[in-house]
Amino acid sequence: MIYVLYACLAAILVAMGLVLVRLERGPANLDRAVALDVITSASVGILVILMALTGRIDLLPLLVVFTSVGFISSTTIARFSPAESITERHILTPEEAARTEVPEFQDTDAPVHPDADEIIGTQPAGGEGR
Repeated sequence: MIYVLYACLAAILVAMGLVLVRLERGPANLDRAVALDVITSASVGILVILMALTGRIDLLPLLVVFTSVGFISSTTIARFSPAESITERHILTPEEAARTEVPEFQDTDAPVHPDADEIIGTQPAGGEGR
């Protein structure tokens, strides 16, 4: 029975290593949130296996804290994460970033705030001829 627990412990540690790779690569923030949730669940599993191996039940409050933190963190991330479009999910390679056009502004250009002008319904200060 002890060998099974050690095998489970090794499997969870390998899985945590693979999830760390997913956490680093992403590509989206929600992928990273799921990876953090899996790491929290795996740490709960490790704690349960250690409790079974050592026969300690005084680690039960720590187990409750881990599960609570995992639930609250994943719920908070899901609540406050913005919806991503398909184009935002892709991380640009250096070649793609070099091909992307960046608008160039001169120092004499007026600040551009079209949304604020539409909301307020006024024209920028200084008259119409700018």
